[in-house]
Amino acid sequence: MTIITPLAVFRQAWLAFTASLGYLTIGLVRGWSSPAIPSMRALSPDVAPNDDIISWISAVPPLGAFLGSLCGGPLIQNFGPRKALMLNAPIFCSSWILIALASHWGLIIIARALTGFCVGVVLPSAQIYVSECAHPRMRGMMGSLPALFMAIGILVSYILGTFLSWYALAGVSAAFPASLFVLLQFLPESPTWLQIHGRTTEAKSAFEWLQRESAVATVELSTIETVKETVASLRTNEEKTETEKKTILKGAYTREALLRRPVLVPFGIAVGILIFQQVSGIDSIVFYTVSIFQASGSTLGEYEATIIVGAVQVVATIAAIMLVDAHGRRPLLLASGATMAVSMTGLGVYFYLYDRGEATNLGLLPLFSQLVFIVGYSLGYCNIPFLLMSELLPTAQRSLLGSVASALNLGAMFVVIKTFPDLVTLIGSDTTFGLYAFLCLTSCVFVYFLLPETKGKTLEEIEQYFENLSKKKKKDDRLAGKDATGMNSQDSSQ
Repeated sequence: MTIITPLAVFRQAWLAFTASLGYLTIGLVRGWSSPAIPSMRALSPDVAPNDDIISWISAVPPLGAFLGSLCGGPLIQNFGPRKALMLNAPIFCSSWILIALASHWGLIIIARALTGFCVGVVLPSAQIYVSECAHPRMRGMMGSLPALFMAIGILVSYILGTFLSWYALAGVSAAFPASLFVLLQFLPESPTWLQIHGRTTEAKSAFEWLQRESAVATVELSTIETVKETVASLRTNEEKTETEKKTILKGAYTREALLRRPVLVPFGIAVGILIFQQVSGIDSIVFYTVSIFQASGSTLGEYEATIIVGAVQVVATIAAIMLVDAHGRRPLLLASGATMAVSMTGLGVYFYLYDRGEATNLGLLPLFSQLVFIVGYSLGYCNIPFLLMSELLPTAQRSLLGSVASALNLGAMFVVIKTFPDLVTLIGSDTTFGLYAFLCLTSCVFVYFLLPETKGKTLEEIEQYFENLSKKKKKDDRLAGKDATGMNSQDSSQ
């Protein structure tokens, strides 16, 4: 077991903090509409003329992010996750400036779509960059920092939006991707990416910068080389079929390689967790926090309540970071899903009573329910889905499948945000939140039966787990086939 020096902790933490600035800007994108839309209605009614335009201003970033995630894979594959973040930062900065200077809703929608595109590139890039650079014993904590910074970004947007106009808030937000671009200049590229692309000397230097001991770098590089050889070369065990041999020879991105069970199973699990993150209703809460409090008739001011919700998310996310390496991914996700289900049920019950004039003494229930939801969300589903994405996906296909998984996550986000007002109109707030509660419970079932624990395991060990699982499945299928053949032959003889 390698020794993690204080300098190694500092450097890896500094890298994680820097990369996480991209997630902080994602938080600003997510939090901006909650204070900005009321500001638009008050200061610039021509910019937000009707509810349909407002819903597009709120919901369009995930649509742009869907495309951005698909572009993120090739960017990471060809340039590395660090360079992908650097190339993306100027576009992010320009998009915010465009929103700040816009005088027509069409331009705002275009600029918001551009911020979404940048979100789509940042989501896999920053997470993969941090996870590939962190020591296995620190990966849970370091890999959770992006989610913490996203929560901080939402809170910053809520706080600044209380005092700033919608356009001033956009202008201030441009400073964060600009800072990211500058700070990335002083960091190394992912050593995993460098090694896979044959740049061994640079990879060794990167590991030495991150961990200070060349011996550690040698061990880590040999681990990566083993993974690379496992994917790129033939294994000579007797269970390997000719088709599988040809698959590995053809490369990691062929249809045959991508459709292998050890690739599809972890990809399916990662996508499932990322989809459940969105259909829990989190972005209905984040994007429409002010509107929900206005509609609920709560006795607490909507902006004050919004800031409280954002602050609780930051504190709860910090607590989750302390727990993720101690207690594992599965227990936290199960607790997270169950807590969110309870809180969404409470919110649904409040609106059921409020619509019937029976919620006179329950003015603080919407705040309490949202606080419980945010605590539950921050406990697991805030940070663990993206961490699992970088852990579960095979090394050779991680950049491509990570971008596809992020795109599906963002596509689900768009659907949830865009349909929330329509669902409220069609089936009522009480049933809408009840639906989210049911989906949160469903996520617990998914995690309990399908998700393996990855705490403390190296990326190689996780990948080997799914390889072994595939071999066991094939062996069981062969044995089942032999049994069936034996039965049939026995039946026919009779």
